[in-house]
Amino acid sequence: MSRVGLCLLLMGLVVATAWACSNLNPFTDSVSYRPPTAKVVSSPDCLALNIYTALTGLGPWDPALTSDAPEPGYPPATFQPVAVVRCERGTDESGSMTVDSVRLEGNIDAVDSAFSADSERFPDGVMASCMYAMDPPVGLWFVNDSGEAFRPAWPASPCGLQNTPIEALADLTEVSRSSHTTDYDDRYTTMCESSPYVGGFENTTPEDVAAAVEREQSSDGPVPPSLVTPIDDVDKLQLCTVPASTVESPPDAGISVAGSLTTLSRAQSASVIRSLVDAPFAPACNQSSTRVASTELRRPDGSGRSLISFELDGCRRAAGFGHYRTIPADVMATLTYIR
Repeated sequence: MSRVGLCLLLMGLVVATAWACSNLNPFTDSVSYRPPTAKVVSSPDCLALNIYTALTGLGPWDPALTSDAPEPGYPPATFQPVAVVRCERGTDESGSMTVDSVRLEGNIDAVDSAFSADSERFPDGVMASCMYAMDPPVGLWFVNDSGEAFRPAWPASPCGLQNTPIEALADLTEVSRSSHTTDYDDRYTTMCESSPYVGGFENTTPEDVAAAVEREQSSDGPVPPSLVTPIDDVDKLQLCTVPASTVESPPDAGISVAGSLTTLSRAQSASVIRSLVDAPFAPACNQSSTRVASTELRRPDGSGRSLISFELDGCRRAAGFGHYRTIPADVMATLTYIR
């Protein structure tokens, strides 16, 4: 049997395992390991080519870009961090995208401890399909009092990434920010391609809703890690709207569908996601929708990855929050507002 095959699927699959010649329980047993030690450089750099392109999706034509940053690694034993620098997408006064270097301070010891934890993986011979896809921040640096820096590797869990680091980072305070403009304004981009992983909405019965309520009350249902689902710290939502028929009966598996793009502000985006998280389960419904919008939830640092979708008419439900949620009227007005 080969080594662990770990697939992080955008649309959930319950963990399924297959193993041979082993008495290990794949749900409770794991193997600890540490990635290679990180390389220390003279200073943090958010304009490194590999960080800039991954964060912005733009090509490497900016003359201010520097060579690739070293790959993330395990914290060096003698490195004493005093701050964290996080690379983020921002927006300047003209509306252009920026790449921001954000210095964070506070309980750095807690952050250092979280990133010094051993990573965990499934034992050899175990294959699994896991429920959530997730990405760590694109550019994260630990900085010492001499200004030197390294990129910490995010500790892994058997089905993705550990959640403790995102909680420790959330307790830090921004003390400074410097911005570099990309001269790219995404407000004028009106075309998009929907994710091939967006599925159609299904009819539901009162029994379906009752079962969902029971699962939530019993806490038996899966709880997505906070890393994968940004809420109040979500970046600007870019909604790709397509005819519902192309989602329910896609032309070909794995093929994206062209649609129209709407970009919400960061404040609007946070308000929309918070409202949907707090929204009630959608009642039973068998109406058909004609338009479906979808987007990924990511933070300005590129972390996250939850895929959510909305029926813009018909049952007017949101998917990606456990059971279908009813889209509140004010959220629907925001989602369907045409600039």
